[in-house]
Amino acid sequence: MKRNNYVLLSLSTVAVFAFSGCFEKQNELHESKVTCPEHSQLISDDFEGKPVCQLRGTYVDDMHLTSDKFWALKGEVHVGVDGKEKATFEIDPGTTVFGKTGADFLIVTRGSKIKAEGTSSQPIIFTSMKDAAGLLSVPGDWGGIAIAGYAPTNAGKEERFEFSNTDVRFGGENEDDDSGVLKYVQIRYAGNEVRPGEELNGLSLGGVGRKTTIDYLEVLNGKDDGIEAWGGNVNMKHLVLIGNGDDNLDFDHGYRGNIQYVYIKQTQVESIHSRGIETDNNKEANDALPRTQANVANFEIFGTEKSSEGVFSRRGSGLRLYNGLIHNVGGTGIVVKSKGEERFATNLFDGVHLADCGRGYVEDIASDTKDLLAFNTRYTSSVVTGGSSIAVLDNNFFERGDFIGAFRQDSDWRQGWSLLN
Repeated sequence: MKRNNYVLLSLSTVAVFAFSGCFEKQNELHESKVTCPEHSQLISDDFEGKPVCQLRGTYVDDMHLTSDKFWALKGEVHVGVDGKEKATFEIDPGTTVFGKTGADFLIVTRGSKIKAEGTSSQPIIFTSMKDAAGLLSVPGDWGGIAIAGYAPTNAGKEERFEFSNTDVRFGGENEDDDSGVLKYVQIRYAGNEVRPGEELNGLSLGGVGRKTTIDYLEVLNGKDDGIEAWGGNVNMKHLVLIGNGDDNLDFDHGYRGNIQYVYIKQTQVESIHSRGIETDNNKEANDALPRTQANVANFEIFGTEKSSEGVFSRRGSGLRLYNGLIHNVGGTGIVVKSKGEERFATNLFDGVHLADCGRGYVEDIASDTKDLLAFNTRYTSSVVTGGSSIAVLDNNFFERGDFIGAFRQDSDWRQGWSLLN
């Protein structure tokens, strides 16, 4: 079996190199009748039946990416210039955007927007060149997507994306900041460790505001986190996160958003510290404000025997979980951890059920400094039923329901657009 996998990988690699060579040589052989929009370059007029337009550098004018072409990222591709030029990338349903290496990724800068709104039958796909060619793909085949916004973080007025080779800033004071739309979108085989501790995720969100729409989003087989949010308060709904090498959802630096309907499945058994959900406040200043406080309702986490924790909350952060299932985590289902020097935001687990975990729940707090810690197994919780305790939450965001888990058995919102389906 190992021999067959090696041969398949080798053949895939050779094929991709062949495709790459074709991209570089086709224009030398003949003049193509296919044209690409201004500020993009035709690099192939027939790749899997479509021409390929290459995107590279910084875009200060709006771009419209259509589904009749493939769109290839070359290096860091910036939408807009922070504080200077605003631009919008509008992407049609059924469009595929790919990268060739981990150095190829898309950054939407503050003030600019991405409008990627697919449909249930025509999702928008961000993936690797190998995957676009139907070849064997692996986590980290390309970089991923990063979005910077003007919403608050707790690490100063501004932060920067460490994985970028340019000074891309995020954060500010506008909770209602709008970075666009990601709807019916798949992100496959992304992630890259640029430098130790400076990784690209499938989707990296820095200070993204609540007027941004993230709905029906799948992140599949990423090398690092599926989605990581540093600060901001963007809300998210209908998330599918499968096979990501580190955490599937990771919240840091004062993220304070609402999330509903989340399906998480861990498959990379070699990732010892892979968690379904991880939440930190600020590593350098555990009591920094605003505190990280995510609210997650209707979720399922399927771990592996190598998974360390299903949910991990630490460093002064808070997490509210409602109506969820945590299955088959080899380590511990839920861990709340502190050195005892910081105060915790609210950790509330209501209607959360654990099954086949190595251990169920661990509270590892060195001193009695937490504000609140509650754990129960009620089948419905206040965030869904409209009880009085939802005053601190966004009533307009959470849908009412009376079930545990990510979806009803007779109504699976993953159908049609998700690779899982």
